[in-house]
Amino acid sequence: MRRKKILTFFILFLMFLSGSLTFAGEVTREEAIDVFFKANEEYNAAQKEMAAKKEKEALEKFEHAARLYEKLLGSNFISGQIYYNLGNAYYRQGMAGRAILHYRRAEKLLPRNADVKANIDLLKSDFEDKESMRQMPEILKIMCFWYFFLNINEITTLTIYMYLAFMASILSIIFLRFQWLKNISTILASCLFVLVISLGLMAYNQYSIERGVVIADECEIRYGPGEEYEPKFEIHEGAEVKIEEERNKWYKVYVYVDVESIRDNEEQKDMEFKKGWIPKAKVEKI
Repeated sequence: MRRKKILTFFILFLMFLSGSLTFAGEVTREEAIDVFFKANEEYNAAQKEMAAKKEKEALEKFEHAARLYEKLLGSNFISGQIYYNLGNAYYRQGMAGRAILHYRRAEKLLPRNADVKANIDLLKSDFEDKESMRQMPEILKIMCFWYFFLNINEITTLTIYMYLAFMASILSIIFLRFQWLKNISTILASCLFVLVISLGLMAYNQYSIERGVVIADECEIRYGPGEEYEPKFEIHEGAEVKIEEERNKWYKVYVYVDVESIRDNEEQKDMEFKKGWIPKAKVEKI
């Protein structure tokens, strides 16, 4: 037991160093590790109950594990692994919307984790609503590999180190007169420029564009922010939306799923018709 706790501590410490874990609340590191360890125990026990076809007992343990993971996140103990585990717990409970929500949150912190992407694809393949989001060309992902394989904390750290290296090369040229560093300084300046642009784009994408996931079984997208407005179409649990405006208890959203338009104009179908208002209670921000 003690060895497992020590191992868990080192795993969490490595996550903290890599930027996928942050502490911002009153919970102590020791308390957080203990809760994380108990949540993992409950989740593993639930899987064993599920394998033994004891569904009721398994669901109770999955619910308990989810509450423990939520407790950690509620204390601002932020980790991509916790989001991923919580997504798994909700998936096992049949709560697809909340599972996608936490997988997406995990994806921001664990961009290279193949399991996160595989679980998202697996869930979405069974959804009633089919997405029409544009996929990035593979050649672009290869050419800009750092943008797609690093999270925002890692790109920030890399940008800082690149800036320090660039300044060190400039100072070496000025004070030590190492002229051979001019070419290296040019390369460092180019890399720094690319990283700053990448960091700006990623920050804009994560903090300026708000996205959400439908967590209700189904909901109607309406023409205006209120029940008195007519519905335009219906979307279902797990559908992802872009939040464009907030008014009282409603969000104006653009939906990423295919919807059937009653209009003939294809441009209106793709843009305006897929916009509408949804109750806040039925969607949660990623």
